[in-house]
Amino acid sequence: MKDLMCFTAVEFVNDPNVVGQTYWYLCPFTDIKEGTDVVAPLGRRNGEQVGVVRKVEFADEFSAPYPVAYIKKIKRVLGETVKNSSFRIVKKRSLNSTVTLMDIYAPLVARKAEAGQFIILRVGEDGERIPLTVAGYNRRVGTVRIIFQIVGGTTMLLNAMNAGDCLADFVGPLGCATNTDGLKKVCIIGGGVGCAIALPIAEKLHKSGCEVHTIIGFRNKDLLILEDEFAACSDKLTVMTDDGSYGSRGLVTAPLKEAIEQGENYDEVIAIGPLIMMKFVVAVTKPYGVKTTVSMNPIMIDGTGMCGGCRLTVGGKIKFACVDGPDFNGFEVDFDEAMARSNAYAEFERRSREENCNLLKKAVE
Repeated sequence: MKDLMCFTAVEFVNDPNVVGQTYWYLCPFTDIKEGTDVVAPLGRRNGEQVGVVRKVEFADEFSAPYPVAYIKKIKRVLGETVKNSSFRIVKKRSLNSTVTLMDIYAPLVARKAEAGQFIILRVGEDGERIPLTVAGYNRRVGTVRIIFQIVGGTTMLLNAMNAGDCLADFVGPLGCATNTDGLKKVCIIGGGVGCAIALPIAEKLHKSGCEVHTIIGFRNKDLLILEDEFAACSDKLTVMTDDGSYGSRGLVTAPLKEAIEQGENYDEVIAIGPLIMMKFVVAVTKPYGVKTTVSMNPIMIDGTGMCGGCRLTVGGKIKFACVDGPDFNGFEVDFDEAMARSNAYAEFERRSREENCNLLKKAVE
């Protein structure tokens, strides 16, 4: 490589105007590696900014990635790198008292993510791995949206982070994308935080020209999320609350059954939410033979099918939600078994929540 020049593609992750884009530079430091922080001129005024090297190439003048005469030079290499700059929280918003939305800068995940898939993240280097479904993505700026409910120790720690903080890991996309091919009329049913999973599916169907009827349900008005977003992608939206404090009073199964009995011809019903909700949605659709897909989110560790923690019984056979799902034929899922297994670590989660609550209190004090 003696006669070759070193070229590096640099991304300036701290500049919202150019995040997700890379710029080629000549580099005098030939031992440079991907992930190294550098200072380089950017823009017409050549203001120096900190960037992260995303790619390194060695080439001569004729095979350079860009005409050499127009390529600027890296000024210097920083002694320490901005660790995990690819997993930076760029946006945080509270949807209600227990549910939080975050946009994570993860361009490689954003490039491939599809509705229905999930990611696995770790808050810190010693933290546990938790799966969260992709609630949206922006391929242009390289962000992936997650929406999570604060239920255990790890989600408490995640919720304590703010825009600008970085996650230790953000792996994905994992699982199979929701199959929407050929669907002309669909009923989407979301329950509680499951609405975060249902939304990108509804948006994708709406964009493809499918007629989308959506039913979303919550315990009460205070827990309502994403109503405006669903309204924008639904031809018909019904909001249900258990106590009648908003929308109509009752369960999501009531308007679903009424629609089917009144002659709504759905190609498919897609239900996402608590296991008990999905079980009763299937109880409504099965007698009418309406194809029903449910999204399963069981206990999960590695997300690649090796641990077996996410096993389910579907059609009398063992399936793994992480690689065979998370979508399954609702008529074939053994919901009773799934509900029993989902409660296996309830006591552990309660203790973890209490411990992390005490740690967070001390940190504030």
